[in-house]
Parts: sequence; structure tokens; C-alpha cells
Amino acid sequence: MFRNVRWLAIVCVVAVLVMVATACAPPVPQPAAEEAPKEKVSLSFWNMPFVTQEVSPEYVLKWEEDAVTALPNATVDNFYGPGKYKDQRDKFLLQAKSGTPDVIEGLLEDTAVYVQKGLIEPLDDRFAAWADSGQFVESTLAPLRIGGQLYGIPYNTNARAMVYRKDIFEEHGLKVPETWGELIETARQITGLTGGETHGFYVCTEVGDPRAAQEFISWYYQVSGKQNLFAVADGEVQFNGTVEQFEKVLTLYDELFRTEGVENPACDPNVRGTGWPVEDPGYVAGKWAMAPMGPWLWGRRDESDIARDILENKTAITALPASEDGVPATYLEVKPIMLSSFAKDGDEAWELVKYITSKEKMGEWLAESGGIPARTDSLEMPVFTESDIGWWIQGFANELPKSVAMAPINWGPVSLANLQAVNYVVYDEKTPAEAAQWLFDEITGLKEAGEL
Repeated sequence: MFRNVRWLAIVCVVAVLVMVATACAPPVPQPAAEEAPKEKVSLSFWNMPFVTQEVSPEYVLKWEEDAVTALPNATVDNFYGPGKYKDQRDKFLLQAKSGTPDVIEGLLEDTAVYVQKGLIEPLDDRFAAWADSGQFVESTLAPLRIGGQLYGIPYNTNARAMVYRKDIFEEHGLKVPETWGELIETARQITGLTGGETHGFYVCTEVGDPRAAQEFISWYYQVSGKQNLFAVADGEVQFNGTVEQFEKVLTLYDELFRTEGVENPACDPNVRGTGWPVEDPGYVAGKWAMAPMGPWLWGRRDESDIARDILENKTAITALPASEDGVPATYLEVKPIMLSSFAKDGDEAWELVKYITSKEKMGEWLAESGGIPARTDSLEMPVFTESDIGWWIQGFANELPKSVAMAPINWGPVSLANLQAVNYVVYDEKTPAEAAQWLFDEITGLKEAGEL
């Protein structure tokens, strides 16, 4: 009996000691539950150059590979939109509120209408917080400030110049034209000297074609003394155009396509009503000796041996010929990357914008396609400083001091009217004077209707 009591006491003491020891001991760490991996955001990026092969498919594949590392929390859809800028703009205006695309590349002249409709985000706070913001050239940012706010990050800038076949000029002892009259006469000569195999000049005339609108406005800036067609102040749009100015520009088109009484037309009448998809491949195939152009044409060197030879060995760059009673002037292009107001994840979409406009990606893209980067550090990359592209870029950069950016209005209906007037003239449906009056009245009506 005593022995059993003693063992019971011992067991109780041991139990108490175990309980005390357990209470005082630090907790045994338990293996943490594994966190579920963060689901990646799916982003879409619409841009024209990736679709139309203004940059090569090989470059796009490399861009996609690098995006995987640069954007660890996102995937980027490899559908880059409908292609042509007009189609891209029209579709974005219709479906932006669906959240697709999250990021869009485009034309400066499209930015204002996106702002008016609340489709893109102001980027001032994000841009100010970005360590790279100081690398951007101020003149490329200024046109993207609308109502005092920044609505896009520029990636590409250029001034419209003229490319010409220096071998043809040298062979026939021709002078490079500096005025509209010299342009018409020299272009007609070339058409005759080559038996029509190479027409002297090409100019875009397709209604709805963005290049045609840009070429038209280049000629307008010359006759207007570099004054913009519109001025915007305190939300009010002022229309500065005159019938006389329009008639001068439309007379140029009339003379370039004139066949009556002209043995050799300056422009091939068979390409009336066509745009940049005819202009660019036609030049590198040897179909025209002169054309208004920007640096993107360099990206067509790989299309054929003929294209490479023409661009690298037989082409020179000069200013657009100027109106005899005007001033040297040209269109300034600034292409922005814009952030949709309806992006599925604004922060991740901004990371995509930063990736697109980073030093390396901007530099690689524009060295591939022949553009002028909007960042100073991109221009310092070996792809520019140690390659054969330097003379090409410089040729277009020379025109920047005389270039003019388009006013921040809704250019869609205005450009449509401008090109309708051009077509009235080149198809001989109206005289330049009649078409000029029609155009003035049309734009006045657009302004009065509040469509600008």
C-alpha cells in the first residue's frame, strides 16, 4: 500500500514537472503554409509598327522574350492590334472601356480626342516619380501636355523631310529642288528621262491615311508662315486657315498629278488615292525618285537586295521643297505611348509603359526602324553611335528646328476634309479654288458644330 502511494506521488511529480517544462519552453516553430503564387496580370499593348513590320518579326520576338524578365507580374498579349493607325484609333474609341488595350501607341494627333473622351490617363505623378524622367527631351513632351497635364510618354520623334535618289540626280546632272516650282519641273523631267519606270515624285492622297494628312499639313505650314491651322486657348478652338492658303496647297497637288498638256507627269496618276502602304515599298523598289518621308523607311532595308542598295547607297535626305511665297517648314511627329483609363491594373500597365520607353527598349526599337529616340541616353547607345545609321538619323534631325507640332484638337474630321479636298483636285472634280472654298466652309462647319 505504502509502495503504491509512493509510486503514485512520483508519477504526479513527474507529470507536474513535464507540464511546467512544456509551458516554459519556447514554441516549436511550425512549417509556414506556402503562399499561393500571385496571379499574373494579363496586359495588352496595341501598336502599329509591330503589326505592319515597320520593325522586323525577329525584333518583336526578342522584345517579347525580354518582357518576360522585365515584367515578372504580368504577361503581355502578342496580339498588337488592328494595324493601321486609323483602324487602331477607331477601334480604341469604340472599345477602350472594355479594358483592351491597356496600353496604346499612336499618333500625336489622336491624343486630344482620347483626352476629350476620357480614355487615357494623365501621367504627371507617375512620370515625376520615375527616375528616368530627366532623360526625355522636353520638346517631345511639350506636345503631349494637354490642359497642363501629360497624357503620353514619347518614344519616337522626327521631322518630315524628303528622300531622293541621288544616283538618278547625279546621272542626269539634276539640281535637288528647293521650291515647289522646281519640284514639279524636276519630277516631270525624271519621269521622262526614265521612260516612266521611275516617276519623279510620290505624295500620299488616300482619304483616311495618316501620312497623307501629315504631308498635307507640312505644305500648309509653309504657306501659313509656320502658323498652326488651329490655336487652342482656355478650351476654345480658333481656326486660322484661309481660302487663299488652301488654294496654294491644293494647286501643288493639282500640278503634281497634272496630265493634260504635260508629256510626263510628276506623279504617277495610277497611284492617286493611295497612301503610305504604296509610298514606302514603292520607293525602295525604285518606283519614285523623290518622296516626303520620315526615318522609319530605314527599317525596309531587309525587304530585298534592291531595297538595301537603294537605301544604303543611292538615297540622300534633304528638306521638303518650300512654297515660293512661304517659309521652310515641316510636320513634327511625336509618337506617344498612352495608358488606358480602363486598364485592368493601372500600376502594372504603367510598368509596361516604362518597359516600352526604357533606354534599351526605345533605343533598340528605333535603331531597328530608323527613328529618333525621345531619350538622350538612348541616342548614346552603340546601336546609334557605332552603326551605319548615324547619317540617316542626322538627316531627319536636321529638319527638327523648322518643324511644327499639330494643335491638340480632334483631327479626325479635319484630316478627312483636307484629304477629300485633295481628291477633288487630283481627280479633276473641282478646281483648286473651288476645293479650297469647299474645305474652308467644311472646317468652319466642324468648328461651329463643336466637333473639334
